Amino acid sequence: MGPVRQPSVSPFAGHARPRAIAIATVQALLIGAPGAWLAGHVPAAHAQGAQGAQSADAHRAEAQKPYAIPPGPLAAALNRFGRDAGVMLSFSTEQTNGLQSKGLNGSHGVQSGLRALLAGTDLEAVVQANGGYVLRKEVAPPPAPAPSATAKREAESMLPEIHVSAARTPEMATGRVHGHVAKRSATGSKTDVPIVEVPQSLSVITADELAGRAVSTVKEAVGYTAGVTPSASFDLREDLTTFRGFPFDWASFYLDGLAMPSTTYGVSTSEPYGMERIEVLRGPASMLYGQNSTGGLLNMVSKRPVAEPLHELQVQLGSHDRKQLAFDLGGPIASGSEWTYRLVGLVRRSDTSVDFVEDNRTFLAPALTWKPSAATSLTLLASLLNDDLGHSGGTSAFLPASGIALPNPNGTIDRDTYGGEPGFDFYKKKQMSVGYEFLHRFDDTWQFTQNLRWRKVDLDYQTAYGLGLLASDPSRRTLRRGAFGSFGENEALAVDSQLQAKWVQAGIEHTTLIGLDLKRTQLDEKRYFGFTGPAIDIFSPVYGAGLALPATPDTDQSVEIRQAGLYAQDQMKFDQRWLLTLGGRWDAASHEVENRLKATTSRLTEGKATGRVGLTYLFDNGLAPYASMATSFTPTLASNDYGPPFKARTGKQREVGLKYQPPGSNALYTAAVFELTQRNALTADPDQVNHPAGQVQVGEYRSRGLELEAKTEITPSLSLLAAYTYLDAEVTQSNDGNVGNTPKGIPRNTVSAWASYKFRGEVLRGLGVGLGARYVGKRPSADAAGYYMVQSFTLLDAAVSYDTGEWLFALNVSNLTDKVTYDCWYARCWYGPSRQVLATATVRW
Repeated sequence: MGPVRQPSVSPFAGHARPRAIAIATVQALLIGAPGAWLAGHVPAAHAQGAQGAQSADAHRAEAQKPYAIPPGPLAAALNRFGRDAGVMLSFSTEQTNGLQSKGLNGSHGVQSGLRALLAGTDLEAVVQANGGYVLRKEVAPPPAPAPSATAKREAESMLPEIHVSAARTPEMATGRVHGHVAKRSATGSKTDVPIVEVPQSLSVITADELAGRAVSTVKEAVGYTAGVTPSASFDLREDLTTFRGFPFDWASFYLDGLAMPSTTYGVSTSEPYGMERIEVLRGPASMLYGQNSTGGLLNMVSKRPVAEPLHELQVQLGSHDRKQLAFDLGGPIASGSEWTYRLVGLVRRSDTSVDFVEDNRTFLAPALTWKPSAATSLTLLASLLNDDLGHSGGTSAFLPASGIALPNPNGTIDRDTYGGEPGFDFYKKKQMSVGYEFLHRFDDTWQFTQNLRWRKVDLDYQTAYGLGLLASDPSRRTLRRGAFGSFGENEALAVDSQLQAKWVQAGIEHTTLIGLDLKRTQLDEKRYFGFTGPAIDIFSPVYGAGLALPATPDTDQSVEIRQAGLYAQDQMKFDQRWLLTLGGRWDAASHEVENRLKATTSRLTEGKATGRVGLTYLFDNGLAPYASMATSFTPTLASNDYGPPFKARTGKQREVGLKYQPPGSNALYTAAVFELTQRNALTADPDQVNHPAGQVQVGEYRSRGLELEAKTEITPSLSLLAAYTYLDAEVTQSNDGNVGNTPKGIPRNTVSAWASYKFRGEVLRGLGVGLGARYVGKRPSADAAGYYMVQSFTLLDAAVSYDTGEWLFALNVSNLTDKVTYDCWYARCWYGPSRQVLATATVRW
């Protein structure tokens, strides 16, 4: 028997004057007063009491999406529907051979869409345990016995019965992914589209992958991702990461599509446990996001309220006296309610592999969604994150290369050595944010969204830091030290308003996006650099020496950055196969610096045009070759002591790639080759006599490379993640005498693989194992003359878990063989973390 058809329900049912309300909604939001609409909205009455509420819940359970699939061969229509809906459809060519579909237009859920596509055939779609569907011959129902007179009277007095499928909710761009393979994303287009339709390289790390590898930092999260090289150093202050050969940049990190503000040394960080997914878009993305890093961006998607009850409590113990408690709660406020919630929290207290460095974190992220109809939703998001790194500056405090990467007559410096001063050092960072996401669909064509977030970062940080070995000490054991301090705050407000239309003209399907992106960032900071402090025997340190910051800061400034960006994008699909993506943006940005030491104020106003063009061809077998070109601009935060603020750096990328998602599979394979160029980079001012330590913007970097990545569930039990990156990066213009050199810290080759297996037999059911390996090649310590190569390394990670359904027990080991790793810049080095064992118990109800 086929699925029972649901009655058609308008998204505006029960609301008076829907068009007037919709217009008032957009007017209120565009002038920045969403409360005007909220105050004037009157919720619809619920029909037929509790059973009417259940009917509304059933309708909302099958998420509606707009489709524009023209008539044609049934196989092509089903493949197209599977990509757009984000579901697996399994069928044979014999089943669909010679059959035609009438197409699909308008908004549908997965089941109603499949019924429409299969209308007129003798096939039906049957849901599977994994959330996918298989086709089979429609089975005729057996004849029902004639009802008795009593049964007839009882049936007439009852409300109509509605059957709700227990199918897994179709994947959404900001929702949960079951397993390791995401098929949809909004990071690469700001629209909910299949990843194969994005004409740039894009990776998604799902919440299931984060949990399976027991990820604690964003840097750990991207360790198995192509095109991304996390620093090997142990540093809890920030997630040092390079994208396609370009060094870490504060403009690289986004949360829910909005930039995360940072002070110079207080970079915004995020808690992976609070994320639904972490996405990496490689290459320029300024057409969508404005001021942005040349190498790419990392967008973290917060956990959001859910319609089904969710309760999770987690306890974790581990190496270095680690103790952690976390919880994830969500669901409707009450049965049949228009309100749903999510509350995620974590408290951690831990030592680390470096003496005196602690890893103490408190995180809380509440969220609330109001969905008065299928067409309208408002989600409120907030977060609080406090990091306290104990009596330390969060790192090993700049140890010398001699004794780590370079020889020293005294041997090797111990990996747990701290070069700072525990009685003087501290690092305390507080982050808080509040915002909302609003969505309103006017009809099957138009929808309006607006995302807003206010975020603040406060930093108090001081530390003794290493200045290199004392030249006058022939024993080569004395580390010179200075006192450093950074104190400040960064407050940012960002709002992104988008109007989207899905329409068809002359056989071409359009997804058109028009947006206005506004940002304001206010940075206020003081920095102190002291170069005379008590030295320490780094091979046998004794602490307790007195240190003090200099009386006068080296930097005392207020920086304000404003940006207004207007952008437009059109994703045009024609002939069911060709997809042309065109986008352009104009940004007006101002940069004002108040130097309180010199009592001067400098201003710079820039206008920048950026864009992207991409062409993709969609084969029926799942292959999707593409070519694209994109540009970027990135603000330069370094201060210019001899003139106006520095201009933005500009970037340009050419990329050719191939994405492959076999129909009916849970897999995504990608390959890309690219060339990236960045201009306006800082390099030494030739006039060092009049401008000592001055810089000018004539530098240029170029990066070429190849990326391969596979995310696949080979069988229902076996999953594999694999990535390879080849990078040829070099300095192409500079006044520093380093033209032709590779930028510091950039390896030529990186390889990674993670395999996990879940036993499904009667004896070992619930048992899971995982094993991973990460290889990072040799990389230069500097891009200047006299650099040395930092050794390559391979790290192994492992996991064992047991899942009873209600309880999940896991044991994770990172750096399984306790391999010694380090990163070095010039004459300073930082050890990587030692082996860490984590035991986690999770209960779900």
